[in-house]
Amino acid sequence: MKRVKFREIRSLRVKLTIYALISMIATMLIMAVAFSVFQLHLMDMGINNMAILLIFSLLIFTAFFLLISYDTILYLKEIIIGIERMKNGDMTVELQVEGEDELAIIANSINEMRLRIAGEAMTKRIAEQTKDDLITNVAHDLRTPLTSIIGYLDLVKRDDILTPEQKDKYIRIVYDKAKSLENLIEDLFDYTRYEKDKFKIECSDFDLNQFMIQIVDEFYPSLSEKELTCVQDFCPEPLMVCCDGELLARAVGNLVNNAIKYGSDGKQIEVYTKKKGSNAVIQVVNYGRIIPKEDLEKVFEKFFRVEGSRSLKTGGTGLGLAIAKNIIELHKGTIQAESGPAGTVFQVELPLV
Repeated sequence: MKRVKFREIRSLRVKLTIYALISMIATMLIMAVAFSVFQLHLMDMGINNMAILLIFSLLIFTAFFLLISYDTILYLKEIIIGIERMKNGDMTVELQVEGEDELAIIANSINEMRLRIAGEAMTKRIAEQTKDDLITNVAHDLRTPLTSIIGYLDLVKRDDILTPEQKDKYIRIVYDKAKSLENLIEDLFDYTRYEKDKFKIECSDFDLNQFMIQIVDEFYPSLSEKELTCVQDFCPEPLMVCCDGELLARAVGNLVNNAIKYGSDGKQIEVYTKKKGSNAVIQVVNYGRIIPKEDLEKVFEKFFRVEGSRSLKTGGTGLGLAIAKNIIELHKGTIQAESGPAGTVFQVELPLV
């Protein structure tokens, strides 16, 4: 006998009631046929025969009910099995949602709960990995200069073997290493401080062109030290943006400093501003080493360095671009990088007032 399905019924109670009615009608029809075929009469039957007849009717009713509701019972078992697997930690199971009754609602809710729990577990794993990476990188960057500081201070203590000139030299080295530690700690603090949704900015309107002129002026000593020139080409019309000037100066300053540091192989760096639709654009270009394509998406990650050695001689703390990205995103802007034979370009877009 083909099982009857009622997936279009939205209430499990209504569905079970219909199953019961169908089973009752089928039982009555079978009993009527049996009475007709065997010429039985209720009036002539004894109490014992009536009890047997009642039990037989109940068996027929139960058989029909189980047969008709087989799909529903099977579906309920699938839900129970899925819940047991989830309880044991298997978050890959996905319950099939059939129909629109209460069981379907339960299955859908369990699926949503599974996705939420799996997402929270993934977020937790990422957070743990991020924390471990942070500790590893910080430990490395702190240990290297700290080891040098301890070593040179140990030498300075030995007055009997050092000349005054050597002592002054080692003290200067210790001072430089201590400044490196200070910069790392400040960058760590700023990176955490400027993460999205954790810091409130105080914005004001100003012309981005005038702002960039001031930023570039501050880097002339660094440019001279690296024997670099800075080509500037700013938009002919004012670019009014609403930003926190101090924070934006930190972000753009990190980009210019990065261009000077890694673009020293070239003869110049370039700074541009222009208008792009409803956005103001800042471009900082250097002609140093080309960044491999697979590294372009990683340059804004904390502690990432293209050269990979993590030496303070070839790079900073590895947080400058990450801090810049956080600050730009705080201002509802975007930042991206491109690198090729035509130079390495860091581009910032900020909404115009």
